[in-house]
Amino acid sequence: MAFPAELLSDVSAHLAGFAGAGRDGHVFLGPQGGQLRRSNFRDDWIKARRKAGVTADVHFHDLRHTGNTLAASGASLRELMTRMGHSTRPRR
Repeated sequence: MAFPAELLSDVSAHLAGFAGAGRDGHVFLGPQGGQLRRSNFRDDWIKARRKAGVTADVHFHDLRHTGNTLAASGASLRELMTRMGHSTRPRR
């Protein structure tokens, strides 16, 4: 996955301290170390959003689109589509 080089140290620290082990480990874990569930994520998202001063109009899923917009400055259409999980080109 592509992301700005400025985030490398933060991403590395998160993976080392909070993510599941190995290549197939989950990036985000629930409070007991298991798979993250919507029910135990929602409260954490709201708390983080408030702490960052982000309005309630911003949903977690919005970050997916923001990430792809930021990646657009150096990625091809095919790479952006792959990041988003789209398999075919959009119609023109």
